[in-house]
Amino acid sequence: MKKIFLMILLLIFATVPLTVNAAVYQQGVVYVIYDATGENAPKNMTDANSNGVPDMVEDVATQVNAARELFNGEFNFPDPLKSSRFKNVTCIEVDILSKTNMKNRNGVAYGGARKAKHNPAERAIHIKIANTLNPHKNSTPAHEYFHLIQYGATYFRNKWFLEGMARWSQDAVQKTDKYPDGRNFPQTLNSSAAENKIFQGSYDTANSLWYPLAVNMNDKAKIPARLVNKYRYVDGSRVFHDDVFYGPNVMRETLNVMKSKEEFAANSEQYANVGEWRKKGQRDQRNNKIIMDCVKEVYGSNK
Repeated sequence: MKKIFLMILLLIFATVPLTVNAAVYQQGVVYVIYDATGENAPKNMTDANSNGVPDMVEDVATQVNAARELFNGEFNFPDPLKSSRFKNVTCIEVDILSKTNMKNRNGVAYGGARKAKHNPAERAIHIKIANTLNPHKNSTPAHEYFHLIQYGATYFRNKWFLEGMARWSQDAVQKTDKYPDGRNFPQTLNSSAAENKIFQGSYDTANSLWYPLAVNMNDKAKIPARLVNKYRYVDGSRVFHDDVFYGPNVMRETLNVMKSKEEFAANSEQYANVGEWRKKGQRDQRNNKIIMDCVKEVYGSNK
C-alpha cells in the first residue's frame, strides 16, 4: 500500500509544470512551454488574433515548423525525431526563458532527449529560446532546430562545423546580404593555413567555408511556393523571405558522409562504438581533419 501511495505521488509531481505560471502551446509536433507571467514570460505579450497565446510564442513555433518542413520534408535532411540517437522521441519542446536564465544567449539546443514537460509519458528533444526574441527579425529558432538535425545526424560536435553550418541554415528565413564568392574555394581546401583558421572558427565559418562551398558547387535550390505561402507569422508576414536557398544538397550529403566516418573516429579513441563516445571526444580537435575530409569527399564527388 505504501509503495502504491508513493507511485501515485511521483505521478502527480511528474505532471506538475516547471512553474505555477507555465502554459503550453502546441503546433504539430512542436510544443512551446512558456510562463504567462513573471520573469520568464515573453517580453512582448501582444495577442493580435486574440487566441490567448502571445504572438511571439506562436511565431517561434511557426519558424521551427517551417524549418522542419523545409529541411526534413523538402530537402531530406535526417529527421531528428527518427534518429537512432534519440530513442522513443515523439516531439520537440521549446522552453521560453529570460535572458538571465539563458545566460544572455538567444537560444540553445540540447543533444540529448528528456521526459517531455507537457506529457511525462512522452520523450522530447528540446531547445531554449530567450523571451526577448522577435522571430520576425531573428532566425534563432531555425538555427537551434538545425542543431537538432546535426545532433541526430552525427556525433561530431566540433564548433566550426556545428555553429558554422547552423549559421548557414539561417539563410532560409533570414537572407544574407551577399553570398561569399565561391571561386577561390579550391584554394581553401588546399591551404593548411586556411584549414587551421577554419578549425579555430565558429559562426564565421559560414562565410569562410560553408557558403563558398555551396556557391562553388552551384547548389542553388528553390524553396517551393507552397511552403513560401504556407508559413506565415500571426501578422501575415512570411517566414521565408524568398524562394532562393544555396547549399541544402551539399550540406545534407556532408552530414551523411560524416555519419559514415564517426564510428572510425570513436574507435580511434578506444571506444567500442560511437554510442559510448564521450562529449569531450566528440569535440576533440582530432576530428577536424576527419570532418574536413568529409567536405572534400562531397566536393570531389560532385566535380
